[in-house]
Amino acid sequence: MHIELVATDGKIQKRVLWVSSTNNGVYSGYCHEDHDIHVTYHADGNVFNNLTGKTTKAFTAKPLRNFIGQQQLICFGLSNIISSLHSPVYELKKLDAIVSVDVRNYQKGVGCMVFLVETKSIALAELINSLYEANHPKITEIHSFLECNPWIAIVLYANLYA
Repeated sequence: MHIELVATDGKIQKRVLWVSSTNNGVYSGYCHEDHDIHVTYHADGNVFNNLTGKTTKAFTAKPLRNFIGQQQLICFGLSNIISSLHSPVYELKKLDAIVSVDVRNYQKGVGCMVFLVETKSIALAELINSLYEANHPKITEIHSFLECNPWIAIVLYANLYA
């Protein structure tokens, strides 16, 4: 499954984030014009990141076949001024899913987190509860993709910048 998050201001649409779930692992990254920034959670539990142009091992977690609980993959924030983003313009193409965020609804920017979630409805509920209990900014949207194993949850929240 391949998912992309697209941000719009009503005039411009830009690709901001991608997530892919395969038998070999789950991959997530920023759609940046100049840099390859991504995180990979491999089926064997090894997690790598590429934040500076070099892939490095971040940690080892449970193999995906034994995945329990939740694990944040990536987190980022973006301005509500789409023209300032160093992201490519969205062009129509075949994807499994698109999450669209209209930044006009976020006066102080928008935050986004991507989580892996155990394939149980209680695990998704626990993720939502933990975000509310953690004195987190206001969660405005949660998009869950239950076709994947583990599930993928994309959480958007408001008022990122003071």
